[in-house]
Amino acid sequence: GLIAPDRSVTVLDPPTPGQGARRVWSDSAGAIWVSEWNSGQLSRYVPDTGQWSTWPLPGDSPSAYAVYVDEFDDVWVSDFGGNAMHRFDPETETFDTFDLPSDPSNVRQILGRPGEVWGAESAADQLVVIRARG
Repeated sequence: GLIAPDRSVTVLDPPTPGQGARRVWSDSAGAIWVSEWNSGQLSRYVPDTGQWSTWPLPGDSPSAYAVYVDEFDDVWVSDFGGNAMHRFDPETETFDTFDLPSDPSNVRQILGRPGEVWGAESAADQLVVIRARG
């Protein structure tokens, strides 16, 4: 929910019933990105308009877990079902898939720094870094 100065909390319900939100991140425009475990979707909430949008992850049985927005406002999401990390371009609404070296990898957290996206493969007890642009 949103925490107001009066300390009240507003609960936001994503539009997909039982979607299983796992992680959230914001982009430079203030939109909130949500990884949806049960639905296998990536969703975006725009606080200024209250509008939700959703995109299914590629593959047969996606399970979205971690989400991160990089310095280009590309959205990264880990996918347990696809054993991958996907980069989503909000302008073209397309995904690029990066297969992970360990199976399973189970990336539960994504962070980054300029030019790099880092994931923690909890099932493999190691880190991965993706250096990709374009």
